[in-house]
Amino acid sequence: MRTRPKISWLRIAALLLLLTSLLSACGWSREPTAGVVPVYVGLGASDAVGVGATRPQQEGWVPLVATGLSGEVELLNLGVSGAMLSDVIAGQLPVALDRAPRWVTLWPGANDFRNGVPLDTFAAQLDQILTALRPADGRDRLIAVLNLPDLRLLPVFARVGGGELDARVRDWNAVIAATVARHADYATLVDLYAGWEEFGAHPEYVSADGFHPSSAGYRRIADLALAALRTDAR
Repeated sequence: MRTRPKISWLRIAALLLLLTSLLSACGWSREPTAGVVPVYVGLGASDAVGVGATRPQQEGWVPLVATGLSGEVELLNLGVSGAMLSDVIAGQLPVALDRAPRWVTLWPGANDFRNGVPLDTFAAQLDQILTALRPADGRDRLIAVLNLPDLRLLPVFARVGGGELDARVRDWNAVIAATVARHADYATLVDLYAGWEEFGAHPEYVSADGFHPSSAGYRRIADLALAALRTDAR
């Protein structure tokens, strides 16, 4: 009759410890790894690039937000001039997801609005982006989404009918607000439209092209975004 080999509990404990270490190294740990610098990802278009600022890489609103976040932060600015939400989904979102960011910002709408993208298409794409960015269990993530400002106050829209233009902007902002609200556990709205009268009183907030913010305008936008991120900090 064969005798079963004796189980070495010390050996089993060592194997379990090794397995736990391997799983943690593969990203299975529910807790953030100590000492890892959190990542802030800026998604978007020319606003994220900082077009209109004197020194875009320093004075755009995305780098200013990165500077204003507490502690050491790694900035990954994925903005591309002219990008619409379809471009964000195709080229920027996969990179953002790969980096597992702690913070994400997105100012959607302007290029889709100007290029005639149907509002229901825009709504579905924004929801797709926010759904994809839902944080995994055990991870902290906060997404700040900016809405459209009052475009009537921008020189480039001076010849467009004010009432019709404003009605369209309000429709788009209602969709942005509703979409963000569906993801309210990790997304927050930065309401630029509500405070855009301030920009009308400060023409220096708009750059020479009559559309993009200036360095001063980006500073104010960054302040509003940071206020939302800090107020809604998790």
